[in-house]
Amino acid sequence: RDLDYDQMDPEVQEAYFIYLHEYWTLTFEAARPVFGLPYTYYLWVKEDKQPPAYSVVYMIDGERTHKPDAEEYVYLGDEYDHDANNPDNAMEWQAWSSGEKPEGYQVWDNEYGHTYAYYTPLIIDGQKMGLIATEVEVAEVESSILNNTIAQVSGLGAVLVMAMIALLLAVYGNYISKLVRLESDIREYSETKDSIIADRIYEYTSGKSEIASLSRIVADTIKELGTYMKNLVQTRQELTATREKADAMSQLATKDALTGIRNKTAYDLEVQNLERAGLEGVAYGLAVVDLNNLKHINDTYGHECGNVAIKKLCRLVCEVFDHSPVFRVGGDEFAVILKNRDLKDIDELIEEFYGITAKWEEDENLKPWEKTSAAIGYAVYDPEKDESIREVFNKADANMYDKKRRMKEEMSGDAQ
Repeated sequence: RDLDYDQMDPEVQEAYFIYLHEYWTLTFEAARPVFGLPYTYYLWVKEDKQPPAYSVVYMIDGERTHKPDAEEYVYLGDEYDHDANNPDNAMEWQAWSSGEKPEGYQVWDNEYGHTYAYYTPLIIDGQKMGLIATEVEVAEVESSILNNTIAQVSGLGAVLVMAMIALLLAVYGNYISKLVRLESDIREYSETKDSIIADRIYEYTSGKSEIASLSRIVADTIKELGTYMKNLVQTRQELTATREKADAMSQLATKDALTGIRNKTAYDLEVQNLERAGLEGVAYGLAVVDLNNLKHINDTYGHECGNVAIKKLCRLVCEVFDHSPVFRVGGDEFAVILKNRDLKDIDELIEEFYGITAKWEEDENLKPWEKTSAAIGYAVYDPEKDESIREVFNKADANMYDKKRRMKEEMSGDAQ
């Protein structure tokens, strides 16, 4: 229920469809013995022809058909032309065209004997989705009633006392004891959900009594529920694994490999989210941080030392601006989307930043590439002047380069 079918991969969609079709096929199959029905099925009506002719598609067939030297198979998508003028299709057509349950049954003689068929339209959210159909073979029902009646009359021919004793023993042995045992097994299953209880029930399902039949149905249902739950757990595990892989791939796509923070792709996505949310009334700013002398470090000490300087600067930026998202948007350049407290205290935070880098410059225990320094420039979004986040970034970038120029001039003055 927490998944969006349209967001699934094609393989997952296919697996989900197969699972749903098998689930409802089993449901229709289970309905047959429970309700004593020889046939249950779900039809999808295709009105692609002019009335009174139309066609139906067998979407779910509650009967697994056997063929010689072949495994069981399920009808899926068998299409037949049905003429509304044919009396054999009258109730079917009435149920579909009216969208309401028809009065009475469709009656015919077929391979099952004298058969009654009933159709009811499947309506979901006010839309006709097809017809649910069931068929009852009347001769089988009448035969069962007749056989039970003969058995009961025959039992009454015995001596009354012996018949009563035998009846009581038979009732207890064949019904009451099995019912008690079945009730106990069902209660245990409701508590443990252990499908092995079905094997125990099968042990006393011999014979053709109603209790034996009921016990077999219960055992079959428990088995089917166990299989269903196992498949459901497996499907959920597979979906979870797929989601985790997708999340991992998404994180890899937006994660900077060197520093571990979010990269330029993640920055662009964040900018798009901000612009989609609308800039009106939003207070934010952008800070751009650029590492000084990275080329000199790479050329003099090697790229590994340059990477050390980049990662050291990254940690400092994240520590100083710990209430704002930080992105590595270039080789030696970082962007900070300033919000809330960091936006309010930006000048104090920049002063803190330069204070830390100044101490690094004076620390004689640090290697040259560890004396990391950088220039920071920032700009605050002005709704009356700025039409996009790009304009705010450009102003912050320009302020950063202006700061970098002043730092170089100060270093040149100190050297003289």
